[in-house]
Amino acid sequence: MLSSMKAWGHAHTSHLVAFGAASSVLITDLLRRSQVVRSFDTNDALFYWASAAISIAFWASLALAAASDSKPARWSARTALVIAALLTVGAQSYTYSRYQSYLDHRAVLVGTSMLPSVGQQIWFDRTMFALTVLPPVIIAIVVPLVMTRVRAPGPKVVGIAADMVIVTLLLALFVSPTRGADQGTTPDVMYLSAMGQLSRAKWDKNQDVTRVHPGARTPTPVPKLTPSVKRNVILIVTESVRAQDVCVAHDDGCKTTPYSDAAAPKRFPVTQMRALDSTTAISLAVMWSGLLPTEPRAHLHAAPLVWEYAHAAGYDGAYWTSQNLLFANSGLWLEGIPASKRVSATQVEADASYEVGADDGKLVSYVLNDIGGLKEPYLGVIHLSNTHYPYKIDDDDCPFVRESEEQKRGDNDWVLSRYRDAVRLQDKAVGRFITEFKKRPEASRTAIVFVSDHGEQLREKGLTGHTFTLFDPEIRIPFWIDAPAGLLSASEESHLALAKSEPVTALEVMPTLLDLLGIWNVPGMAPFQKSIPGTSLLRGLPSPERSVVMTNCSELWACAYKNWGGMRGTKKIFGSSSHRGWGCFDVATDPTEEHDLGAEACGPLVHDVENAMHGPPF
Repeated sequence: MLSSMKAWGHAHTSHLVAFGAASSVLITDLLRRSQVVRSFDTNDALFYWASAAISIAFWASLALAAASDSKPARWSARTALVIAALLTVGAQSYTYSRYQSYLDHRAVLVGTSMLPSVGQQIWFDRTMFALTVLPPVIIAIVVPLVMTRVRAPGPKVVGIAADMVIVTLLLALFVSPTRGADQGTTPDVMYLSAMGQLSRAKWDKNQDVTRVHPGARTPTPVPKLTPSVKRNVILIVTESVRAQDVCVAHDDGCKTTPYSDAAAPKRFPVTQMRALDSTTAISLAVMWSGLLPTEPRAHLHAAPLVWEYAHAAGYDGAYWTSQNLLFANSGLWLEGIPASKRVSATQVEADASYEVGADDGKLVSYVLNDIGGLKEPYLGVIHLSNTHYPYKIDDDDCPFVRESEEQKRGDNDWVLSRYRDAVRLQDKAVGRFITEFKKRPEASRTAIVFVSDHGEQLREKGLTGHTFTLFDPEIRIPFWIDAPAGLLSASEESHLALAKSEPVTALEVMPTLLDLLGIWNVPGMAPFQKSIPGTSLLRGLPSPERSVVMTNCSELWACAYKNWGGMRGTKKIFGSSSHRGWGCFDVATDPTEEHDLGAEACGPLVHDVENAMHGPPF
């Protein structure tokens, strides 16, 4: 009798160990996100707790199978247990530590080259990644050993556990995550669900993977245009460079961008320009097509880009980029643009990475050798990349990193310092290009425009990177125009000077480019102007009563982290699925956006944005 009771106790102790360890994922998630979970409505809460039940059943069943007496079953289950712990718990913990958000189905479907991108990021931050994933992996190894030592489960229990593993795995993989809230499950179920959605999209060939990325364009034909003035235009577009770390206006003491500052001291600065998003694909679509990000996918794919307008006016075209066009269908989207000169990252460097691309300095050298082949007038676009995370720096020339290390500052300062050194290194290439180009005979007939696609958050709001929010670090961007004396009219110069400190948006980039090309207001452009809501800064400023919708969610590019907002003058609203309700800020009086004024303070803007988006989007 005593022996029987002891055996019963051992068996149940083993089961308790399994279920206790299995519950740790839920407990950890609740400690991290208790406020978020409490905000779920009844349906979302039920979905969350159902996912928690699946999570506990999955891990407990897998642990029981891993404690089996049968060697083949035991080792198969233990291998699966460790791999599952590594990916669905460890990797999710790492993701949350960086982004305050887990990897979900939307994030997985964002990039067409997910594994290389994720792999590069993990390798760059490998120490932190290892420290984060190690605890769940150790638990996954130790728990079955403890259970076996107490008492291995019998064959019947192992059989039921194996069946339960399969059932719960299928539920996690294929129950649609959209039935609940965004980020509305436990992190392990969320990861498995993301993989299931990715697999389903590929298996069904329903374009769920490619539908959320830029696809092949079929641009509306542009009729022949006769420019009112012929000027060469070079557009330099950079990646993830925020205005606060650039000398947008000339500054003799400029530290972060001293090379372009010295090369173009008489440039026209626009210091209060904001992107409508913090996602590259959306930003480029806005700047190169002039359309709002809220336009239907069909319109975004049918809109002519700046090269097509220039070509219709008899301009030669070029596109030189250090970006890797294999990422996010960029190459497909830009296929067919009328550019007689064209090069991308993998042509400059065969092993160019997905995130950072080829060396910007090498691209500039290529452009300086290639630009002589263009016929005037021309439009040349130089698209840089090295300021994308993890931020390319020169180890022999990194004053900001050295300064932070010497003063033994915290990790936040080190990340910011690396970023600033990357901006400075890229600026060295930009400054070299401008200096060398100004020696060319056509320089007196050429305007150079500089802009970034979006900004970058360096933990000002708790995050590192972009596409997470619409706060100013992620959307306030540098913009300036350098034009030699006499290239612009007195009126154009006067209007540009007025734009120096006024709030404008990336909607103004396309009209301004077309005006520099002399085709913004010519016959033939009228039908296209109707869909381009921006204002040429050569002609004046947008109305202070204009409301502009901002979002990282577009039919061209599905957002991984939902957020929406808008601007009207200096007032900005911002809302997201994780922070429900509008926040209202005045960027003129509160540039760091610390003081939420309440939605009523942005009343007209709230109405305009909700009207454009057919109600509150969250």
